[in-house]
Amino acid sequence: AGVASALSAAAAAGVVELVAELTAKRLERGEGANGDSPERMRDLAKQAAKLRARLLSCAEEDGRAYARVIKSREGHERARALDRASDPPLAIAESAAAVAERAAEVADAGNWTFTADAIVAGELAAAAARGCAQLVEANLADEPGDSRPARARAAADLAGRATRTAADRAAAARGPAVDSRAG
Repeated sequence: AGVASALSAAAAAGVVELVAELTAKRLERGEGANGDSPERMRDLAKQAAKLRARLLSCAEEDGRAYARVIKSREGHERARALDRASDPPLAIAESAAAVAERAAEVADAGNWTFTADAIVAGELAAAAARGCAQLVEANLADEPGDSRPARARAAADLAGRATRTAADRAAAARGPAVDSRAG
């Protein structure tokens, strides 16, 4: 599940990268009313590219760590393997939260058809963060004093807030929904 979460968040980062570049082009043409700059959007695209690379690396790390858990024997060896296997999903959760934050910022820059893509990217990243928070919590269930579950949950909460805020703003910008069945 950690590998799948990392790959989903990496895909989301790729979408953020693309949408930030599209947004920069629109802002260069004078579209947009939020005062965002094309330079900021290009910076967000670069940050998303770095996060994508980091998440792909985390996917590999998680796969190796989980393989060590599977091979471990019960007792101290298993506890140690689970402890070490908690670091990659924590890194995924925190990186996914960063992707969701950048997706929200890109989505807030304007109201274009591709704004929805940024929101979807944020939702994918938030789901990855939530999933990895659960993995960290499960791995460290027998370690009540460990701070990593709280850090992972905080990352998931941050990602969720960023995504909800962006989605709410986009919905408000679109205006009230029209029921096409109304006569």
